[in-house]
Amino acid sequence: MKARKFLVFIFLLLIIGLVIMVGSISYQSGVSYGESHAEEIRSSQIKNVTATETERFANIQRVVNENQPVKVSGSGRVMPGTIINISTEVQGVLNSSISLKKGTSFSKGDLLFQIKDIDAKLMLAARKSGYLSLWTSVLPDLATDHSEQYDKWYSFFNSIAVDLPLNKFPSFSSAREKNFIISRNLLAEYLNIKSDEFRLTKYKQIAPFNGSIVETYSDQGAIVNPGGPIIQVMRNDELEIEIPVPVKYMQKIKVGSKVSLYENEVVFEGTVLRKGDFINANTQSVPVYVKPSGKHPLYYGMYVQADMEFEDTDLVSRIPRKAVFGKNKIYKFNTDSTIEAIEINIRSSDDMSYYVDNLKDSTFFIAQPLLNAKDGVKITPVFQ
Repeated sequence: MKARKFLVFIFLLLIIGLVIMVGSISYQSGVSYGESHAEEIRSSQIKNVTATETERFANIQRVVNENQPVKVSGSGRVMPGTIINISTEVQGVLNSSISLKKGTSFSKGDLLFQIKDIDAKLMLAARKSGYLSLWTSVLPDLATDHSEQYDKWYSFFNSIAVDLPLNKFPSFSSAREKNFIISRNLLAEYLNIKSDEFRLTKYKQIAPFNGSIVETYSDQGAIVNPGGPIIQVMRNDELEIEIPVPVKYMQKIKVGSKVSLYENEVVFEGTVLRKGDFINANTQSVPVYVKPSGKHPLYYGMYVQADMEFEDTDLVSRIPRKAVFGKNKIYKFNTDSTIEAIEINIRSSDDMSYYVDNLKDSTFFIAQPLLNAKDGVKITPVFQ
């Protein structure tokens, strides 16, 4: 029994030794072959890699030019129809019944602010009192020399009150009557008082429209001087959108044309109000002003996308957006299966495509993105 185990153990050792010897001989043979044929093996591998890298497949499309409506896309900023600085024409202490802070809204006819006017009212009342005294000294002469017109002037005298505006000055019936009134300085003083009454209205500023405060330059209790700005206000019920448009389209844009507007994936309509007759030197574009319609909420300073479509048509081809790289380039597919980068002239666009006007019919182009692409690379076409 022990002898059999010993023989099995010896047999296994022989097999293991034989396997080790064969493996060693094979390894040495492989190393020797690799050293003697290294250049041949390297060249073969390079050829295989090169062949794999240059054999590339891509979707190819053919250019087809068609008449499409002229469509211009752009973006513009929402602007108030009216935005003004409100200043004071008088001096005094500033008071207001509303908060003179940014964002405060108001309605047409609201009192925005007022300047303390007690001194001005008292001075006006004193001047009217002096005017009454002047008339008192003149009335007896009027009763004597112009008795037929006395009742008219006496009624005017009785209508004068120190706390009420003066009535309309009576008209003259004759040159003699006119000379008498003017010589007594009655008309000149009347006009001076009316001027003071008008000046008194400048102590209050009434809102000229529905709007809100954009900027504030003073606050409650401050002493303001004539010409000093108080607040900047905008009209928020008449917003418009300023859209820059390339000069070449200006002849096609008509006042009253419809415009499609987009904001946060919401679509609404607008109408061209007017177009500028000057060019922005930085963008070489002309501003077009669009009035939005509907109840979509818009705010001053917001940017809105716009599409303008005109009645005229252009011969253009449609290029998928994914085929364009850089700003305005695509890869043209040549007859020798190589590709070549060319520039395209984009006339307009939508969510999926660009519309181009400088490609010839039957031109083939790469309709998909290509990684590590360059001029001269050969492509195996897959026609769509």
